[in-house]
Amino acid sequence: MVYRVYLMRHGHVANGNEKRYLGRTDVPLDAAGIAQAKTLHKYFKTIPIDAVFTSPLKRCVQTTEIVCEGKCGHYERVEAFTEIDMGDWENVPMTQIKSAYPELYAKRGDNLEYFTPPHGESFHDVATRARYAFDAITHHATGTILIVAHAGVNRTILANILGISINEMFCIEQPYACVNELIWNAKKVQWDNKRVF
Repeated sequence: MVYRVYLMRHGHVANGNEKRYLGRTDVPLDAAGIAQAKTLHKYFKTIPIDAVFTSPLKRCVQTTEIVCEGKCGHYERVEAFTEIDMGDWENVPMTQIKSAYPELYAKRGDNLEYFTPPHGESFHDVATRARYAFDAITHHATGTILIVAHAGVNRTILANILGISINEMFCIEQPYACVNELIWNAKKVQWDNKRVF
């Protein structure tokens, strides 16, 4: 069984001058994101990693390849770690959604876990698929693993581990290129978590 997990968010991406619902929009890292990934490469240089898993989106794959260059020859793309599908809201500025759909925007704020944007999915759906994949990987892999995913995916995993509601998960900070270290505590039969980068 896995005893240590490094749960990482991908590096910075170009998001224009305003916040957007990127979700599954497949954008690459920008120059800042590449620099962050190179810094993480140095951070992990002396840390043994037995297996690597990543979201299949470009920003995660690029981060994974830079971080693991010369260290981890193989990584596995895991569809369940893909960011939330924002449906019709994909790549649309938040201010535009708030202006065009004020009632829907308010509903999302009131019920983050179960709200589903048109033709998208809810964070409840994300939490279900991401936790299933996380549990399967940590029960079948061994040693120390690295998972590279997204802010939304990571928050749902961490919320479950920390025992907090999905509706409260935005209190868990997940800046670009952050690293959460999860250590299996056999005495308490739980994951202990701290952010290390």
